[in-house]
Amino acid sequence: MEILDPASAAEAASTAASAPSPSPPATTQPTSLPSSLAFWIRTPCGRAKYQSLAQRRGPAARLRLAWFVLIAALRDLSQPLPVDQPSGEGGEPG
Repeated sequence: MEILDPASAAEAASTAASAPSPSPPATTQPTSLPSSLAFWIRTPCGRAKYQSLAQRRGPAARLRLAWFVLIAALRDLSQPLPVDQPSGEGGEPG
């Protein structure tokens, strides 16, 4: 058994207390739909799916997101623009 003097014991306690605590995992904020994509993805379920896919990271996830945007834009061409979307391409008023 090792005997520590009071100064060493206090120093050991202070370094243990000041050790960095594990930080909680970083959470990503929901990605809002850019106005240029809001014109092309018009359905609420499509916009929710876009937000879910946009939060993923990695090359496969980016490819999946691009594929989704392409197919969703083609499918939503026949859909009317949502009420919250101003008329005009890209969400620009006028």
